[in-house]
Amino acid sequence: MKKMKKILCILLVIMVAAMAFPTVSFGANEIVSQDGNWRYIPDYNKDTCTVIGYYGSDADVSIPSVVDDLKVTRLDFQFQVAAPHNRWMNPEPVVSITIPSTVTSLGNFCFAELPNLKKITIPSSVKEFGKGLFDWCTSLEEFTIPANMKEIPSETFENCTSLSKVTIHSKVTSIGYLAFAECTSLKQIKLPSGLKSIGGQCFVGSGLESISIPNSVSDLGGGICDHCTNLTSVKFTTNADVKDLPYNSFYRCSNLKTITIPSNIRRMSSGFSECPNLTTVIVRNDNLDIIGGLEQTAVLTAYSSSKATKLREYCSRKGIRWKPLDPPAWISKKRTDTTASLKWKSITDAVGYKIYKKTGSGSYKLLKTVTGTSYKATGLKKGTTYRFYVTTLKEDALGNLIESKGSSVYKTYLKKS
Repeated sequence: MKKMKKILCILLVIMVAAMAFPTVSFGANEIVSQDGNWRYIPDYNKDTCTVIGYYGSDADVSIPSVVDDLKVTRLDFQFQVAAPHNRWMNPEPVVSITIPSTVTSLGNFCFAELPNLKKITIPSSVKEFGKGLFDWCTSLEEFTIPANMKEIPSETFENCTSLSKVTIHSKVTSIGYLAFAECTSLKQIKLPSGLKSIGGQCFVGSGLESISIPNSVSDLGGGICDHCTNLTSVKFTTNADVKDLPYNSFYRCSNLKTITIPSNIRRMSSGFSECPNLTTVIVRNDNLDIIGGLEQTAVLTAYSSSKATKLREYCSRKGIRWKPLDPPAWISKKRTDTTASLKWKSITDAVGYKIYKKTGSGSYKLLKTVTGTSYKATGLKKGTTYRFYVTTLKEDALGNLIESKGSSVYKTYLKKS
């Protein structure tokens, strides 16, 4: 009987002791640090370790470079734990995190679900970034993408509802799917000029008010701005490399008012369904293949050149207003030793014209905006090639100026005497 009581006492002590520690499942290779703050997986062959858990309660967490004489090279707070749980055993107090320069890799969802995290310092030593790093970090307000991060992984800032400013450096070439999903405080974002890929639903449900797609983008995922109810304008830069506008790109953008489809886009799927306030769609490609995406509303007008027969037929079938946006045709082009006199036909409803000039092998630059149908360029030099073209300006229902494609190029050259 005494022996049985002794066994029961021992079991009771074990149970009480177990309750004093965090309730997590421990792997065979997982070790708690001597100071009791960290849980890690050692690699004794390399004298390194991966930190996978934090048991402290500090607001400002400084991750050590060495734990139990092992160099910390990786952080993986989601190690063998199914999302959305993590191994920050006291996530509520964490406000800031500092990572040592020994760390080279961050695992998936590494800092996810830290509701009060506002600041984190990531050293240049980190070369590998997992997905969902800050998922549900609802107090994170600003973040600068580290210079060594060449791509923003999928779900990086998903559900970061306080995020209002993100600085992306010029070497970032890819943004993954859902990277900024539900970032409801994010009103503006400047995408880098070298960006090549934007993943599907990248900005779904975000607070973006406008977005400009850079020239360099060639891969655009579906639904990138799905349900962005604050979005009012979308701009594709003139030479954007996107060939197809995929399904649901701007689905349910209830305040979207204007968009220009550049000449390089050859096909458009159901990109603009349930956009009741879409007023102006300008199409640059005369051969755009429309699978769907434009719906008749009380305010929508589509603009294109008169040559865009596919668009005109589509608008006719759907009951969508279509208006021509043609460049002016030349009447005359004359050149003296120092001037070029340009005249063109007037365009109905035009409010002005823009004249562009290119000198030698340079790029076209706006020379002048005029309301008449003629212009004299002066100061020309012998031995130099000049190119000119003119565009038409019209006014849409919102009072915004919209611009046609350019007229045929007038090239002139006067040999040196």
